Formats: sequence, C-alpha cells, structure tokens
Amino acid sequence: MRILSLDLERYGPFTDRRVTFRRDARLHVVLGANEAGKTSALAAVTDLLFGIEPRTRYAFLHDMPQMRIGAEILGSDGQALRFRRRKGNKNTLVDGSDAALPDDALAPFLGGLSREVFCRAFGLDAEALRAGGTEMLNSEGEVGASLFAAASGLRGYTTLQAGLDEEAANIFMPRAAQHRTFYQALARYDEARRAIRQGELRSGDWRELNEEIEGAARRLDEIRAERARIAAEQARLQRLKRVTPLVAEIDALTGRAEADADLAALPEAWTERLGQSLAQVQDATGAEAEARAALAAAARDLAAIPADEGLLARSEEILDCFRGIDRFDKGGIDLPRLQGEADGFAQDLERLKVRIGLPDAEALRTRQPTDAARTRIEGLLRAGRDLAAALNRITAERAQRRAEHARITRPRDGDASRTGDDAGSRRDRAGEEPLIDPAPLRTDLKTLAPVRDDVARRDALDAAIRREAKQIQAQAARLAPPVADLPRFAGLRHPSHEAVARFGREMEAAERERNRILDRGETAARALAQTRERLRRREAGRPIPTRAELLALRAERDRLLAPLRAAAMGEPGAGGPADIVRFETALAAADRGADDLVADAARAAEQAADLLRLDAEEAEAEAARTGLAAIDARVEAGWAAWRRAWEPAGIEPTPPAEMAAWLTEVESLVADHESLEARRAEHDHLVARIEVCRAPLTDLSRRAGLPDLAGLDVGLILARVEDRVAALATTWEAAREAQASARATAEQIARIEAELAEATDRQAAWRAAWAEAVRAIGLPPGAEPDEAESALEAWRAVPTILREHDGHLRRINGIRRDMEAYRAVVAGLTGGLAPDLASLPPSTAMKALHARLQEASRAETRRQDLARRRAAADEVLAAAGRAAEAARAALSGHLTERPEGVSLPVDTDPAALLARLLARDALRRELAGRRAELARAADGVGEAGLRADLAAASADAIEAQLRQLAMDDEDLDQRGKVAFADRDRGERRRTELEGGIGAELALAQRKAAEAEIHSTARQWAVLKLASLLLGTAIGRHRSGQQDPLLTRAGTLFAALTGGAFAGLTQDYDEADTPRLAGLRGAGGLVPVEGLSEGTRDQFYLALRLAYLEDYAARAEPAPFIGDDLFLTFDDARTAHGLEALAAFGGQVQPILFTHHRHVADLARERLGASVDVLEL
Repeated sequence: MRILSLDLERYGPFTDRRVTFRRDARLHVVLGANEAGKTSALAAVTDLLFGIEPRTRYAFLHDMPQMRIGAEILGSDGQALRFRRRKGNKNTLVDGSDAALPDDALAPFLGGLSREVFCRAFGLDAEALRAGGTEMLNSEGEVGASLFAAASGLRGYTTLQAGLDEEAANIFMPRAAQHRTFYQALARYDEARRAIRQGELRSGDWRELNEEIEGAARRLDEIRAERARIAAEQARLQRLKRVTPLVAEIDALTGRAEADADLAALPEAWTERLGQSLAQVQDATGAEAEARAALAAAARDLAAIPADEGLLARSEEILDCFRGIDRFDKGGIDLPRLQGEADGFAQDLERLKVRIGLPDAEALRTRQPTDAARTRIEGLLRAGRDLAAALNRITAERAQRRAEHARITRPRDGDASRTGDDAGSRRDRAGEEPLIDPAPLRTDLKTLAPVRDDVARRDALDAAIRREAKQIQAQAARLAPPVADLPRFAGLRHPSHEAVARFGREMEAAERERNRILDRGETAARALAQTRERLRRREAGRPIPTRAELLALRAERDRLLAPLRAAAMGEPGAGGPADIVRFETALAAADRGADDLVADAARAAEQAADLLRLDAEEAEAEAARTGLAAIDARVEAGWAAWRRAWEPAGIEPTPPAEMAAWLTEVESLVADHESLEARRAEHDHLVARIEVCRAPLTDLSRRAGLPDLAGLDVGLILARVEDRVAALATTWEAAREAQASARATAEQIARIEAELAEATDRQAAWRAAWAEAVRAIGLPPGAEPDEAESALEAWRAVPTILREHDGHLRRINGIRRDMEAYRAVVAGLTGGLAPDLASLPPSTAMKALHARLQEASRAETRRQDLARRRAAADEVLAAAGRAAEAARAALSGHLTERPEGVSLPVDTDPAALLARLLARDALRRELAGRRAELARAADGVGEAGLRADLAAASADAIEAQLRQLAMDDEDLDQRGKVAFADRDRGERRRTELEGGIGAELALAQRKAAEAEIHSTARQWAVLKLASLLLGTAIGRHRSGQQDPLLTRAGTLFAALTGGAFAGLTQDYDEADTPRLAGLRGAGGLVPVEGLSEGTRDQFYLALRLAYLEDYAARAEPAPFIGDDLFLTFDDARTAHGLEALAAFGGQVQPILFTHHRHVADLARERLGASVDVLEL
C-alpha cells in the first residue's frame, strides 16, 4: 500500500492542507520546521488508517466532531481508494460526500495490521532505533532474539522472558520449598482438612432442643402482637391528649370573632385600602415637616459661612508657586551633595596629577595625549606582545621540525630514502606485481566518469518509463467522466479552469440565494403559524374589550344623563324615575367596560399587534414564494448552459466543483504523457551515448591489468576499472610517502628559519616606534610595556573626571540662581496676601498660603452648594404641602365609599377603625391556622370524630389509661427479652451440635486454600505459557527467516555503513549459541557488543528494513514511517541511511519526517529525482 495524498482538512493546526506524494519517488522526505505541524502530520497517518483516538490531543484548533483526515491510497494490485476519516465512535470511514463506507474498506490495504503492530513494526524514530540497538547488545547478538526484535519492534523481551521464568519458579517447582506460594497454599489446605476431621457431629437431646426453640419463638410472636395492640391504643390516647388544647383554642377564637359582628361585612380589600390611605396621610405630613426643617437648616448654614475674595482672585499665582516647592526643596537638598561630589572630583584630579608626574592639576587639562597617540601606544603594546609570543612559538616549532626531520631521515632497513623506482625494482626482484603510475589512468578515467551518471540515469529512466506508462493508463481508466484518448481531448475545445470556476461561483451563488429564500419562506411560515395560533387561543377565551366598545358605553351613559341634568336645573323635559334607573344601569356598564379594558389592556394590545403582524408575515411569505420560483428558473438555466459548454468535447459534465478537480487531473495526465514521451527520447539518447564509451573503457581495463571485460555491461566495466585504479593509486602513494615526508619536513624547516628572521626584524622596528611613541605620555624611550600600560590607564581616567568636575560646577551655579528667583516670587505673594507669613522660609510660607487658599475654595464651594440646597428645600416644601392635602382628601373619600349595609358613626376615628379591622382579620387568620394545626395533629381523624372521643373521656381518664398501657408494654418488653434469649441460646446450641466447635471456620479456611491453589496454578500456567510462547516466537525467527533475512540485512548493512562493513554473518559462542556479528571488508568479524553505538543503530535498522521487505513479499505492506530517524547520525551516516531507504522503497513506501533541513538537502544531493521532498 502506498499513500498518494494526505488531506489534513481539519486536524491539529491544519485546515484544508493537502500533502501529495509523488508516485515515482523511492523516498518521501516531509520537512517541517519547529511548530510547523510535523508531529501532527505524523500522528495523522496513524489516525487515518486506524481511527482518531477518543481522547485525541490534536483537537486544540477544531472541535472533535469537526475533525477530518482524508487520503488516496494505492494497493500493490493497482487498486486505489479515496476516503476520509472523521472523529466518531462508528461509521468513521466516509467518502467525499460524507457518506459512510464499510468498516472493512481498508482491510485489503492493511492486510490485518492493528494500530499497535503498525506503530511498532512500520514506525521508527531515533529513540526507538537507539533502544533497538541497545536491546541487541543486551541479548549479546543472539540470532533469534535480534531477528524477533527487528521484526516486531518489541524491546525488553529477553529481560521479560527471564522475569517470567523467575516469577513462575517463585510459584511452583517440582521440588517443594516454603518460599513458593503453591506449597504455602497447599500447607494451609492440609491444615484445614485436619481441623475438619477433628470436629465430629455429636448426638443429644435433639428433639427437646428443637421444641424449646419453637416454644420461645411462639411466645415472641404473641408478645409482638400484644405490644402492637398497646401501641395502637397509646397512639389514639396521645392524639386525644395532643388535640385537646387546640380544640379549646378554636372554641375561644370562635367566640371572640362573634363579638365584632358589626364589622363582618367590611371586606379585607377595603381594610387594606384604608390602611394605605392612612399611611399616605402620615407619610405626607411627615415629609412636609421634614421639608420645612431642611429649609431652615439650609438658610442657617449659608449665613454662617464667610468668603475671602482676595485669595480666590490670585489663586492661579499661588498654585503656580506652590507647584515649585518640590523643585526649590530638591535644590536645597542637591546643592550640598553636588558640592561634595565636585570636591571629590577635584581630589581625584590631584591624585592623577601625582600618578602621571605633572606639577599641578591644570597641567592635566593642557598636556592630555591625543586619542591617536593613546591608540598608537595601545596598538604597539599589543603588537609587541604578539611579536614576543610569535618568536617563542617559531623557536619552539623550529626545534620540533628539526627533531622530526632527524627521525624521518634516519636510515630504516636500508631503503627508507630510496625513490619509487628503486622500490619498484625491488618488487620486480621479489616476484611481486610491478607498480603502475595511476595518474595517466585516472586522467583517462576522468574523461569517462560522466558515463556513470548516464548509466544510473538510463536504469532509472527505464524503470520510471515503465512505471509511469502503467500509472497513466490506470489513472485515465479511473477518470469520471472517462476520457478515451488523452492527446485527442487536449486538442478539443472545452471550458477553461476560469470558466469552470466562474460556473461554480454562479451556481453556488444561485444555490446560496435559493437557500436564503427557502430559509426566509420557512421563517415566515413559522412566524405566520405562531401568530395565527396566538390569535386563535386568545379569541377562544373570554371576549377581549376594545376602546370602541368603551366609547359606545360612555356615549350611552352621557345620553341618559342629559334628562337628569335638566331635572336638576329645573329645565323642561326632565326625566322621571325610569330615566334614573336606566342611567344607573348605563353608568355601571360604562364602569365595568373601563375596568375590563384596564384589566385586559395587555391582551387587547397584544391582539392588535398580532393582527398587524399577521398582515406583514403573509406578505413576507408570498414574497418568498415568488422569489423561490424565480431562482429555480435561474438555476435550471445555469445547468443547461453548463452542459452546453462541454458538448464540443463530448463530455457529460458533473457539477463544477467535481469538474474542476477532473480537469486538473486530465491536464496533469496529458502533461505526464508528454513528459513520458520526452523521457523515452532521452532514454534512447542515453543508450546510444553509453555504448560509445564501451571501446575506451575496454582499452583502459587492459592498461590497468584487468582481464578481458568486453562482454560486460558498460556500467559494470566502469565500476571494475574504478576499483582497479583506486587500488593502484593506494600502492603508488604508499611507495612515495617516505620521500615526500622528508622533503616536506626540510621545506618546513627552511620556512620556519625565514619566519624567525622576519620576526626578529619586525621586533627591531617595533622598538624604534615604541621609543618615539611613549614620549607622548611622559615616559622615557626605554620604558617597558607594563609601565606604559599603567600610565595609559591613568590618562584614560583624566577626561571623564575633568568632564564630571566641570559639569557639577555648572549645576551648582544653576541651582543657586533658581532658588533666589523662587524666594523673590514667594516674598511678593506673602507681602500682598499674608504679611504674617513673610518671616517664614519660602517653602513653609508657600504651603501655609496654599492651605489658606484651599480653605477659601472649600468655603466658596460650600456656600454655592448650600444656596442650591435652600432653593431645592423650598420646592420640596411646596410639593409636600400639596401631597399632604391630597392624601387627606383621599382618606375622606374612602371612608364614604362603604359596602351596602355598613354604617359608621360620623365621628369615626379612621385609625381606631383600622385597628379594629386589622384585629378582626388577625383573629380570622389565627382561627384558620389553629384548624390547620388541628388537621395536622389529628393523624387523618376528622374534627367531629375528635370531639366525640373527647366528650367520651376526660383528661384525667386519658392520662390514667396511658400510664397503665406504658406499664403493660414494659412488662411485655421484659418477657420478650427472656423469650428471645431462650431462642437464641437454643439456636446457638443447635448450631454447635450440627457442625462442632470450629468446623465452620475450618471449612472456610479449606475453601480459601482451594481457591488460592487454583489461582496460583492458573497464574503459574499463564507465566509458563507466556515464556514458552515468547521463546517459540524467537526460535521461529531464528530457524525460519535466518538465511534470506540475514542475506538481505547484510546488503543493507553494507550500504548503511558506506562499505565499512561487507555485511552480516553469524558466529557461535562457547555454548554453541548462534550470535550475529558484523563482517568487515577485510574479513574480520565484529560481535554486536564490539560495535560502536552508531554502527549498532545501523545494524538494527538493516534488520528492520530487511524484515519489512520480507513481509512485503508475503503480504500487503503499510508505508514505513520514520520520525527524525537519523537524529543521532552525522552527515555521512545520514546520507547512507537515505540511500538505504531509497533502495528499500521499491517494495515498501518509506516516508521520513524531519525538522532538519540539511537532511532534505542531503536527500536531494544523493538521490536526485528519486526523492520527493515536501515542506509543511
């Protein structure tokens, strides 16, 4: 299986990101910088194939239900599948339209792999690679264990198998031991069996004992029944005792309620309105008194506050001067400090004068050396020290080279200084192969070196041409709609990508408009239905009053009032008693209509609003229907134009979105076909060019001393010749090495002598320049560099100290000037506004003056506020008087509006009347509460029944009966305890006789021991089976896959090590155990423990890749995923690893994820077109 594309639609940090893998690439390198999403893309491959985990950590950008991954995969049989994976619990495999795919749709491509097996066997990172090498080291390279680790990706199995065997031995071994858990459980089992045998069942007075137990049980039942009867009678008497005071209270409250019968007709609502009217009168009267008091207080406070106009007029001047206090005070604090620092700098100048040797401090200012002079001296200091170091180094190097030359030129075996020709003569006399100068051969071979690339490109082109032709044919067959002839289609007229996009946009816009209109219509229909339902429900209830009906009733009332008014005025046409009755009826009807309209004002308003809303919603629904018909016609016209656009090409189009992708695929296939034809022409040209080189290569092989190679392929001839020339060059260079070394050493000695003379001359010139330069800093010409460095250090400090000293003097003068100006301003203010402050320091005087200004400002603000309060209090007093008068009128009106049949004395006190009415209402509530309390205390018994029982028994009789029942119950309780003790004692005795003392405990111990024996036996069997299964698996890998797997692994190991090792082999230790070892090119064996850490990692990688190749030959392989696999490799090892992965890519698709750009660059450099580098 190969992944052709990976769609990261909504996963991790990605949104609509597609990663396309080239089909012809032998290695894919996915490059992602830090925070670019490499880890998320790596996890996406596993989640794509096996499902997104329930608690995924890649839902930080998109919500879990929205997560989507897609891909197109290709099986080894050419079958392709495009699918998507969504986050969910079932039906997570979907196609492009989110339609569910079968759960086993990926089974033909995965070949039965599980998530864990895929991650272990087909996934590898640098940490796992290093751990695999360590595992081989731990198993000492044992063949079966190493092959099993590489195949499964498991680690720690050697230690695991030993641990399983040890744990099983601690449970059971044929030889008994007390520390083994099986024998411990067996001992407890035997002990329990002995305890059971010792306890025997004894015979006795069995029947008598059973009869005693049954008699005690009967007595207990009789006692329980009698106690239940007593409890019921006690409950009845307690209930009567409990309700007696409640019945008495109810009777008393009923009598008190009948005393105020004259107020019974006044309803509680009238009483409540009376209380409200009294409260309003009291509140209004109190508010009027408070307003009058507030007005008097405001006037009194305003008269008590004086005003200071002089200070307020010059407030800005005072504030400006007040803001300068901090600066004035800071100047007074800084002045002594600055003066002290200035004095300190003057002392520093005196000390520098002494260090440099000048007569006074002023000379420091006039005789300072220039920057150029100081820089020159500093440069000469560095140059002098460098020259001294160089002389010491050159002298030491001359002594070393002279010793080396003496060692090289010392005669060894009598021929160390002979030339290469002499060595060649000796080789001839010894019968060895004569030396051949490789330079002419290398020169000729260099001109033929490009043929190597041509051969490699020819082979790659041949494989690529066959593969691409097959892929183009397969892809063309899978197109929908199909294209029979790609070149012919390219010449036909068909819509461009822009036209397809335009059609897509138009159709999408029309569809969006249609959906919008549909939503608009649905919304209008829902609103219309809701409005009609509200109208229906509202009209189904009581009639809704309207203002028009109320106006009609009032008109009728006014019409009937006219004759009565005429009668009252003595006018003709006056009405009679019937008119009065009709008027009162109309007046009552008008009042009821007004009351109904007020009560149902909300319903009436809602009814009117819904009627208006109904008209608007009907118009909206009709507009939506009209718009929908128009947009449907527009959509149909658009689809017709879309089909006409594809008629010249003979294509029945699908929707524009699909045709855009289809057109891209077709154009890509046409371009691939053209590229394929170009590659075929290039391949033919390469074959011809390679054959031209056959004759020169054959001649070169004869000159290099090789046998006839004419029948071999040109590439093989070139490889043989290159190896031969490299061997000749090694031999030739070794023969010349002694002479070249001696000559080079002599040349080095001569060069060092010249350098020493040159350094001596430079030192003399330096001394002359030094003598002249040190005069600028007051030193004699013979002064040493250390003296000059000390003088320079002193001169470096002079400019800074001079600058600081002068700056401090300037600041001192400025502060004194500013302080004198501030004193003058303060004196002017205090003289005109507060002469009593003139004798104070400026800061103190200004603070006092500012405090007086603040007090004057607060007083003025207070006066303005009190004036406003006095005006407001006057208004409040007038309003309170009006409110009090209105409240008293309302109270009088309420007293006259009494219910019919109720009369009150003319001089009735409203407050006393309210108190009587409130007392009456409280009495009624209390009576209702007592009756409710009686119902709760009566346990469901009616009041009449309770009164009947109370009439039949006095309180004393009830109490006497309760006492007697309590004594009877206590007696029964004691008798019950005796009967219970008799029964319990008999039952325990019977239990002892049935099982014997300790039999039950011994039986429980035996069962527990049996369960423990079963558990330990099962645990031992599981451990032994696990160890045997693990050993069998390792043995199978050792015996079944050893030969073919080791051969291929050896080839890969040689490639990974760049030829440092020729392959892998197996060796046997003292116990005849086969163990893996590396085979060097010279034939030596290196065991696993002798390999370096990096080479051991390459060893493990070779085994893993060989196993996956073997797996691919037997089943459908998944892609091999490497995560920064070469993190611990240097560039050379990384390059060899990339080449090995590319060689492995013919059978399994290798995908290497990395965040190191140099890995991608190495891949491009070594593999060229065979690598597919993708950047996230």
